[in-house]
Amino acid sequence: MKFQYPITLISILTLGLYSVSTVAQQNLQAHQHGMAELQVAISGEQIDVLLLSPAYNLVGYEHPPRSAEQHQTLESAVAWLKHTALVDTPHQQCTPEQSHVLTSWNDQHADHHGHGHDHDHDSSGHSDIEIIQRLHCPGLSDINELQTELFDRFPGVEKLKAQWVSPQGQNGARLSPGKHRFQLGR
Repeated sequence: MKFQYPITLISILTLGLYSVSTVAQQNLQAHQHGMAELQVAISGEQIDVLLLSPAYNLVGYEHPPRSAEQHQTLESAVAWLKHTALVDTPHQQCTPEQSHVLTSWNDQHADHHGHGHDHDHDSSGHSDIEIIQRLHCPGLSDINELQTELFDRFPGVEKLKAQWVSPQGQNGARLSPGKHRFQLGR
């Protein structure tokens, strides 16, 4: 599946996480339920975020929604993913300035923006969801730690491979429901 990313996010991730994102792409292609990838680029008071996850982790199924309950589950997940900071400071200071939710299937709830992509799930029946956010986080330069509430909202996410780049360098960590914070190393 191919999606177009905002130029700034691509530039930051390409420069800072080139080797790491290659590994992330290969790992996501393995498509393991319970596993997701989180890439974070920090600059000033801004954070660009890319979350890649099997659809099953976020909505509990991997096909276009078929029932009213599945449509409601997708609508609720998309609303949360668009309006909630995927990473935040311990004092919850970050707010989404931009947020895009892309699914592997053509669905009225996804953010397709008329790019004409083929979003059908792959031949193995696996579907993915990608979330791209730009966050504004006042006082970010004084913060040494970020956290995510993904585990609380989406119990299907059991492990999160987090990678980040900032002016101070790059690093990564494996997060889980009991370990949802990571040190930036500033």
